[in-house]
Amino acid sequence: MPSQPERERRLSPETRMTAKQLANTLKQQFKGIVSGPVEFRGELTLEVSDASRIAEVCQFAKAEQGFDFLVDLTTIDNHEETPRWTAVYHIYGYEHFCHLRLKTSVSEEESELPTVSSIWRTANWHERETFDMYGFVFDGHPNFKRIYMWDGFEGYPMRKDFPLRGYKDAYNPYGEERG
Repeated sequence: MPSQPERERRLSPETRMTAKQLANTLKQQFKGIVSGPVEFRGELTLEVSDASRIAEVCQFAKAEQGFDFLVDLTTIDNHEETPRWTAVYHIYGYEHFCHLRLKTSVSEEESELPTVSSIWRTANWHERETFDMYGFVFDGHPNFKRIYMWDGFEGYPMRKDFPLRGYKDAYNPYGEERG
């Protein structure tokens, strides 16, 4: 946690860092694994090339830069492309009013990232949702179980290779037969 003078300096409108400055500081701290920032429509994105270190990058962003809120965490299914998955973390700092997006890619064979639920409590829900919809695993999650679909549900409905009508079962007589 930053010291009180550091916190006051960060909060001061005269010395408050911009999102671009915070992004460049994060890039400097993690040379070689963080690229960007890329700006699109006023939003900044940093790419983390080593997916296994995403939690370390997130911890630094929260503890040292004041990104104290994980707004959203989602996964993009790049079906039939390599790598298959892109995990996207939208973070925000209430002290400096800055948004930042962190992206990292993971192959279908791995389909796993370290959890950030110990960094941001909101990640608990977001990671469970991502697992339930895509089958993407977050290693070390404290309560890793389905959140939307029932326990007997087979498959992950947001994956691009999931049948549009779902699979045929007792609840869905119109779905596709399992192959």
